[in-house]
Amino acid sequence: MKWTIYQLLVMIGVTFFMWGMENINNENLIAQPPGEWTAVNSPLLTFLATGLLITGFYFIFLFEVKKKKNRFQHPVWIYMPQLCMAIGGVSFVLFLIGGTIGPLGGWVEQMRSLLYLILAYFLFLIFLFIFSFEHKRNRSAQATEKTIHLTFFWTLMLFFGLFFLF
Repeated sequence: MKWTIYQLLVMIGVTFFMWGMENINNENLIAQPPGEWTAVNSPLLTFLATGLLITGFYFIFLFEVKKKKNRFQHPVWIYMPQLCMAIGGVSFVLFLIGGTIGPLGGWVEQMRSLLYLILAYFLFLIFLFIFSFEHKRNRSAQATEKTIHLTFFWTLMLFFGLFFLF
C-alpha cells in the first residue's frame, strides 16, 4: 500500500509539473530573445521538462517493483516489445492523421494542455518499450530493479543524444 501511495504522489507531482509548465507559457514568464523567433522557448527547458517527465516514469516503475506482487512478473512481458511497437506505430499514424486532416490541431489550439498529455503518452511508450526490451533480454540474469535503472539511463541518453542532434 505504501508504494501505491508513492506512485500516486509521483503522478500528482507530474500533473502539477505539467500544469505549471502550461501556466508559465500562458503568463509569458519566459523572456523571448529580442529580435529572434524560436518555435521553442529554450531547448534546455524542453530537455529538462522531458527529463523530469521520464524521471517520474522511472519512479513509478521503481515503486512498482518494490511491491510484493508487482506487475513485472506477468507473462505478457515476453510479448511487450512487439506490443509497444504496434501500439506506438498505430498511435503515431493516428497522431499524424489527426494533426493533418483531423480535428487534433483545433483541439490543441483550444486546449494546449492536450499537447502535454500527448507528449507524456509518447514518452511513456518509449520508456515502456526500452524497459520491456531490457526486461525480456535480461529477465533471468538480473533483478528487475536494475533493469529499471538501465531503462532510465538509456532513455535519458536517447533524448540527450537527440537534444544535441537536433
